[in-house]
Amino acid sequence: MLSSTQADQDRTSCIILAGGKGQRMGGSDKGLQQYRHRRLIEHVIDKISPQVDDIIISANRNLAEYNSLGFSVVQDSSDNYDGPLAGIQSAAPHCKNPWVLVIPCDMPTLPDDLVATLRQHSRDSSLVTVRCNDKLQLVFLMHNSLLTSISDFLASDQRTVMRWLDTVDTRVVDIDNENYFHNINTVEQLQI
Repeated sequence: MLSSTQADQDRTSCIILAGGKGQRMGGSDKGLQQYRHRRLIEHVIDKISPQVDDIIISANRNLAEYNSLGFSVVQDSSDNYDGPLAGIQSAAPHCKNPWVLVIPCDMPTLPDDLVATLRQHSRDSSLVTVRCNDKLQLVFLMHNSLLTSISDFLASDQRTVMRWLDTVDTRVVDIDNENYFHNINTVEQLQI
């Protein structure tokens, strides 16, 4: 049995990234698109909420709709749509726990044991990310102490998540089930 101090140290927040322009979706707000009779972000919330202690939604438009889901919604600090790292930077200070799971709003079939799997590998690393079929995913568990490195990276005019991952102590976990990490990026994929 974990001590209460250890249990507190293992608590996990989640940032769901829903702040993009939706360019491949014709400019639509991807998280609010209907997929199998529900909005994409609702599928993600259903999958992830039993695995985490709190959820923050990073969104830059349609804030009332996102707020209606019952979770904190945080906008980027600028209106430039500077990418996922800017969303993480803005949302991370609102996370209540030492560990933060970062996931996109367009992966409706995430595994039910994602956090447990990533936690198994987090003891000797401050960030654990997923690789599926030799491709890194925008899915990772990070210690909140890495927020400073995100701010420094963005301040150096860098924006790419994968480049940022190269600058921090990252452990990669292979989960080779592409069904878990299938992104819904186009209107056509919403019909599948």
